[in-house]
Amino acid sequence: MGPAREKVIVTTNSFYGAKVKLLEEMGVEVQFLPDRADDRFLSEIGTAHALIPGLTPVTSRIMEKAPCLVIVAAHGVGYNNIDLQAADEMGILVTNIPGVNADAVAEFTFGLILALIRRIPHAWEEMRRGGWRLPEFWGFDLRGKTLSIIGLGRIGSRVSKLGVAFGMEVLACDPYLPDQAFREAGAKPVSRQEAISRADFLTLHTPLTEETRMMIGAHELSLMKKSALLINTARGGIVDDGTLVKALDDGVLAGAGIDVFETEPPAGPMVRSHPKIISTPHIAGLSDEARYRMSWGASERVACALRGEQPPDVVNEPRNPRYLRMG
Repeated sequence: MGPAREKVIVTTNSFYGAKVKLLEEMGVEVQFLPDRADDRFLSEIGTAHALIPGLTPVTSRIMEKAPCLVIVAAHGVGYNNIDLQAADEMGILVTNIPGVNADAVAEFTFGLILALIRRIPHAWEEMRRGGWRLPEFWGFDLRGKTLSIIGLGRIGSRVSKLGVAFGMEVLACDPYLPDQAFREAGAKPVSRQEAISRADFLTLHTPLTEETRMMIGAHELSLMKKSALLINTARGGIVDDGTLVKALDDGVLAGAGIDVFETEPPAGPMVRSHPKIISTPHIAGLSDEARYRMSWGASERVACALRGEQPPDVVNEPRNPRYLRMG
C-alpha cells in the first residue's frame, strides 16, 4: 500500500484519535471533519476510501458521491443512520462493533435511575442557590423495587445484573433469547405487557428497527404505574417523545431519564428541558474506555477492508464488494 494512497474520513468527535494511530501507521491519510454532511464533507467524500461516521445520516446521495468508498465503519453498535440497501447496491461494506460499550451504557442507565430517584441534579442546583436538605430531594431506595428491561442483549443483561446487585426484582422481555440467557442475567422472562405494567423502572435496550420503532407510545405508557420511571439509553424513535411529554404532563407516569431522541439534537425544549425528565446528549456509551474500544474497533475494520480482507461484523450483503479490489 503506497503512503497516503488511501483516505479515511472520520466525522465522529468521540473518536479517540490521541490514542488510536492504527490507520496513520499504515500510511493512510486520516481526515477529521465535523459530524455533518456539509459542502466540505461532500467534497472530501469523493476521494475517500473509508468513512467512520458519527450520527450523520450516511445516505444513498452521500455514497453516490463516493466512488472510491469501500467501507462505512460505524463507530459503535448502532448503524441505523446508514442506508444499508444503498450500500449493498454500491458494493460498500458496513460494519459495527457489537458489545463495545455495553458496560458504559449499563452503568449510565443506573446513573440516570439514581439521579431520578434521589433527585441528585435538583439537589445540586438547590445547593448552588444556597438551599439545604429540602424534603422533596430525599428520594427512595432501589432495593425491593421492580426493574423491567425490554431487550436483554449485551447491555440489557448487564443492566439486569446491576439490578440484582441493588436487590431489585428484575423482569425482562426478549422473545429472541433462550431461557438460559434470562437465568444468567438474573431476570425473570415475562411478556412485554407484563414488563411494562409491573415496572417501577422500565428501561429500554433494543436496537431501532421497524419492529421497535415507536414501541413505547400512548397505549404502553397508559399501562405503567403512575409512580413509574422510564429510561431510554437505547435509540431515539423507540419512544414517541411527544407522547411521553404529554404522559408526564398528565401524571400518567412520574418521570423519565432520556439520553436519545427522535431528532438529535432535539429541535425544541419539549423533551430536553421538561421538569420531569433528566435529559443527556446521547453520551451513555462514551466513557473513556468505551471510546478507545470503539475507535480501535472501527480502525481495525477499516484496515481489514483496505488490505482487501473482509472485516468482522459486516452487517450488510454488498454486491460485488469494492474491498476485494483493495490490498
